[in-house]
Parts: sequence; structure tokens; C-alpha cells
Amino acid sequence: MTKTSKDKLKGTLIIPLGLIAVLVPFSLLIGWNIFTLLLFWFVLIPSLSMYLPSLVSSNQNHSIEIILGLIIFYSIIVFMIYDHYQTDYFKAMIVSFVINLIVVTIWSKSKNSDLQTA
Repeated sequence: MTKTSKDKLKGTLIIPLGLIAVLVPFSLLIGWNIFTLLLFWFVLIPSLSMYLPSLVSSNQNHSIEIILGLIIFYSIIVFMIYDHYQTDYFKAMIVSFVINLIVVTIWSKSKNSDLQTA
């Protein structure tokens, strides 16, 4: 395995691990209401998913790592709560998945175009 592929693997795996490490105390200490649900799924998830790969990966372009990391994270969460698929919480989580993929894709593309012009 080359250094860049190891960096990409680390950058990808840090996202689900980091987000789960934030989800557990957030869920246990703060609890869930409409404000915390929106804060976690629509603010913290995209923010942390864009920040965490830069901690462990030396790559400049983290878009693939972020997208794969988010897919892994949401897959784990869906697997854990699949029996609650009719709840509003589950629906908000699925909507946040789609929106977060769009947000991080746009952010990554704009960041990459800034890197290429600089």
C-alpha cells in the first residue's frame, strides 16, 4: 500500500469513527429534540466530516474520503436503527444524508478549484 492510499484510508475511516465518537456523548448527555436534531445532523455532521480528514491525511483533496466516510457512517446508523424507519428521526437523518452529500460535494469542488487557481 502506498502512502497516499494509506492516507486516503485513514481519512475515510476517521469520519465514521469520529462522528460516532461525537454521536454517543451528544445523544446521551444532551438528548434529542428538534433543535439538537437539526444541529447534529445538519451542522455538526457536515462540519466534522470536512474537518476530520485533514487531521490524519496529508492529501489536499479530501472529497472522495469525505463522501465515502459519510456513506459508511450513515450505513452504520441505518443498520443500527432500521427498525425505526417510520419515525421522524429516521426521516430527518435520511434527508440530512442527501443534503450533507450535496453540501460536502459543493464545498470540496469549490475548495479544489481554489487550490488549482492558487
